[in-house]
Amino acid sequence: MLLKRLFQIFWLASALIFKRNLTGPARLRIFFESAGGAFVKFGQFLALRQDFLPQRFIDELLKLTNKMPLVPLEKMEAIFANETGKPIEIFFLKFDPTPIAVGSISQIYRAKLKDETKVAVKIQKPDAKKDFERDFKAIIYLAIIADFFRFFSSFYLEEIVCEFISWTRRELDFTFETKNAMAVYNHSLTHPRTVVPKQYPELSTPRALIQELIELEDGVAVEDLFFKNYSFNHLSESGINPDEMANYIVADQMRQYFIDGFFHADPHPANLIFLAGNKLVYLDFGIVGKADSRRLLFLKTLHGIAKKDIDGSARAMMEFSSKAMADELDIYFKRDVKKHRLTLKIMEKINELILTDFKRDLGAILNPWFEALKRPGAPPAEKSATPVFLAIVKEAERHSARFPREMVLFFRSLSVLDMIALRISPSFDMIKALNYFFDKHHLEEIERIINEGGHTDELEKKLIYTADIDWESFREMAVLEKERTMHARERIMELVTHYSERYEELKPLMKNYK
Repeated sequence: MLLKRLFQIFWLASALIFKRNLTGPARLRIFFESAGGAFVKFGQFLALRQDFLPQRFIDELLKLTNKMPLVPLEKMEAIFANETGKPIEIFFLKFDPTPIAVGSISQIYRAKLKDETKVAVKIQKPDAKKDFERDFKAIIYLAIIADFFRFFSSFYLEEIVCEFISWTRRELDFTFETKNAMAVYNHSLTHPRTVVPKQYPELSTPRALIQELIELEDGVAVEDLFFKNYSFNHLSESGINPDEMANYIVADQMRQYFIDGFFHADPHPANLIFLAGNKLVYLDFGIVGKADSRRLLFLKTLHGIAKKDIDGSARAMMEFSSKAMADELDIYFKRDVKKHRLTLKIMEKINELILTDFKRDLGAILNPWFEALKRPGAPPAEKSATPVFLAIVKEAERHSARFPREMVLFFRSLSVLDMIALRISPSFDMIKALNYFFDKHHLEEIERIINEGGHTDELEKKLIYTADIDWESFREMAVLEKERTMHARERIMELVTHYSERYEELKPLMKNYK
């Protein structure tokens, strides 16, 4: 089966290469569409990776969200009956046979429960799990080839693929989504502008999910802003203020991550709805991220950016870096106490040197962006925070700050929201959006909440985070973590060597380091 699938993929790719009338982005999108299965989902996943693909490829891959093949109703009914033990016509008072959404994993239908409650019914497509597992192997094989020939000089595609697989395996079991959505729903009740559909866990199964139906009569699906080219007037006529919502989607993600300590980690346009009254609806909770207490220093970094305080932002980032480095050194040299102590002594001396360099490099990233945001008529590409965030992450890692996976995930989700905000509001300014959040939640207030940490105890029992994965996925993640640790160790050693060669006072220490 795998060889047959690989042959099909290579044949498809070869055929597209010779179609001269297609652009590169169009070729890639058609390839994923034609390949189907997990390849479609992988294309959707890559559309969220602004750090990996150019914007023109991202814009094209976003079109994958609404062009999935439709599975006949009788096949979907059979899956539902097998999962619940009851046929659809008995289970529901009313069931609309026309799906309201068709994805690569499932189809969603309108229905009414026996008590006339309107619900959305999400049913997994036939053989989805088996087909996806076959495609996972094919995608990994292709990633290994791409990495061997170094097609992507700044990334290892296999690492991206393993992350995609671990997420998608969780999405194939609707139990994860139901439990996460229930917890987030309970918390969203205190935030009336944030809407999460009510879940019905007693009626749901791993392949059939039932939740509250969110009607669009008084709202707009965010993906329609991309695919139907809705105008700003359309949003206004629906009772939605584009400028207000552009700020709110960023501020609400900040609130989830920094205050709640968990967040919707897949704010793709297909997973968001705007409702009249400037309300934001989240759909699909298969991917939820969890933050830890280290996010406080990350918060101070973003606060410094919001206030255009490059010195404060750099100091917070480097404080995070020094703590992360100390943790790493504890692991690296736990069997070599002498070298551990010596490395710590060297790092204490070069921390201020690293800070000076990082402050300079951070200024080189931020100052041109600050100027672009002030300049009337600056194009969206210059105003976008996405390349800025990506550059900050790369520069921080170059200066020894190894970010936790969930922190990178949050940066990525913030970048997706930046893309959406710029689409709906030409005047959107990420700095103003960050300050929109800090005006409502002062730094001291958030610091107190993070340090106390008690408000998330109940959620800890309910949420299924991205870390809670099956054994095979865990093994893949462990391999990736080992590779990252090795790279981090190399980076620290490079820093030690680099600064000891530049500063005479460090050279005596290095004589004893070999």
